[in-house]
Amino acid sequence: MKPVISVIIPAYNRENKIHIALNSLLNQTFRNFEVIIVDDGSVDRTADVIQKYTRIDARFKYIFQENKGVSSARNRGIKEAKGDYVSFLDSDDFYEATFLEKMYLKIKEKKADVCYCSYLNVTPKGKFPTKTIFKEGDILIEYVLGKIKIHTTSWLINRDFIILNNLRFPMNISWGEDIEFFSEVLSKTNKVCFVNEHLTNYVQEDNESNLSSFSLDKLDKDFESVKRMCQKLEADKNRKLKKALINYRLSALVTYRLLLAINKGYNRKEIINYYGKYKNHILKFNFNNGLRSWKLNYNKVLLIYKLNKLKMS
Repeated sequence: MKPVISVIIPAYNRENKIHIALNSLLNQTFRNFEVIIVDDGSVDRTADVIQKYTRIDARFKYIFQENKGVSSARNRGIKEAKGDYVSFLDSDDFYEATFLEKMYLKIKEKKADVCYCSYLNVTPKGKFPTKTIFKEGDILIEYVLGKIKIHTTSWLINRDFIILNNLRFPMNISWGEDIEFFSEVLSKTNKVCFVNEHLTNYVQEDNESNLSSFSLDKLDKDFESVKRMCQKLEADKNRKLKKALINYRLSALVTYRLLLAINKGYNRKEIINYYGKYKNHILKFNFNNGLRSWKLNYNKVLLIYKLNKLKMS
């Protein structure tokens, strides 16, 4: 029987974690789906763990490829998918049991191209719901501005829509590939609906809060990602979107990343150098995004105050 939904999972060296994602699929209340697991060149026992599932359940399919990155793995999954709809699940995250059922019923009811839901942040201290707004129709600007927060795991998309619009995750980049892909998805349709529930789980590892895992290099990658989004989305045809991308989003990512670096005790000289590199994007900020704009202005002043203290220390 042809699957209704294809769940695509990229995996790389996840022998100790991927079982949680796969078990969450075994527990789904909706049963007519396939799982396409693309092993992106793992060198541990990830394949052995996955094949335990493929042996007991024909819905689970294992594909191995040489290491080409997460975008390549997801794109391979799109190519192999047979379902009417596609969802994406990262190998260390997991679905609530009703995710596929509720998302499918909603996207069918609304005759939409895209359906999204909210998600839970899973940390060593517990589960915390993401604060977001919900809206149907054209949500591109709200998504770009971060008013509507949607994790990679929290989408259900019509596969024909993906194929007809030649939508693929961008290759040869190491940061922001998911935001670029979903922004392009939203730029192609206003047939968007939502389920107002936290139906997916984003697992944040212990080391995500450690200084050893923090790098200001990600600021450069974020910056380039936003610039690529401007080019891909032809933002010059939409003045508000262009202003949102270049003015608000760039200002926000520079301000908050530098504040985080200061709070984590990151290298003083590097922080000052990065501020010098990007200060024009902070100082030129002028965008009305409601409470978010007020918060950003406050944090901009706080950043400049803390930087002055750093320079004097």
